[in-house]
Amino acid sequence: MSETKTGQGPADSTTARVAEVLLAFAGSKEPIGITDIARATGLSKAVVHRIVQTLCASGFLWQNHETRKYQVGFAAFSLVDSANQTSKFRRHGMEVLANLAETTGETTTLSGRIGHRRVYVGQVESRQLVRISVEVGAAHPLTIGASGAAILAFLPEDEVEAVLNAPVPAMSATTITEPELLRERLRAVRRDGFARTTGERVRDSTSFAAPVRNRFDEVIGAISVAALTSRLTHERERALAAQAIEAADALSGELKTPLHH
Repeated sequence: MSETKTGQGPADSTTARVAEVLLAFAGSKEPIGITDIARATGLSKAVVHRIVQTLCASGFLWQNHETRKYQVGFAAFSLVDSANQTSKFRRHGMEVLANLAETTGETTTLSGRIGHRRVYVGQVESRQLVRISVEVGAAHPLTIGASGAAILAFLPEDEVEAVLNAPVPAMSATTITEPELLRERLRAVRRDGFARTTGERVRDSTSFAAPVRNRFDEVIGAISVAALTSRLTHERERALAAQAIEAADALSGELKTPLHH
């Protein structure tokens, strides 16, 4: 593994190196030394030493001064609860998606927020011959699609403005890119408790999405149900929106229960 990666700036390269050093401890049950870390990461001993010293100072690593080797520090354990929540998000989320797909007969998706984007972490496809499908693992801006709107609408105001003040990309002719129109959409989402979009990602598709919250009541993702626009009626739309909200609330409830339950 080389020390530099094509296309990465200095900040990106430094972050990648820190991540590589931390991951070297993931596969080790015993304390490891600078030479071991350098061998596992492909980084020079000098680079490893600088990174390790920084991680020790912040509590993520700890050095045994007798053996001069390093192990994971107590600060790293503060991330465990967060990691468990992430695992719980997808595990319970897939169960909720399956139930929602069964009751609606449509494709259901689970999105998780990553900064100013959201990524599809799961889907259950409709059994109908003609159906909507997404690419699990694909990331999209929060300004695009019902799931993005359901997440963005409930973020703190400063985060919303940071997203809207950045260039807004368009995925289709129906993508809303004007900040004021996006603000209007977000106000409607907050009022209704769900987001509805048509044709922003896939032609002839309408999606209904509702926010998923963690145990701190922070919005971390969204659940959506997507159907062909041509087979929707007003009553059907109302039903799908209500079912999306119910599913998202169910997952939020699971995430708010203690991890040992």
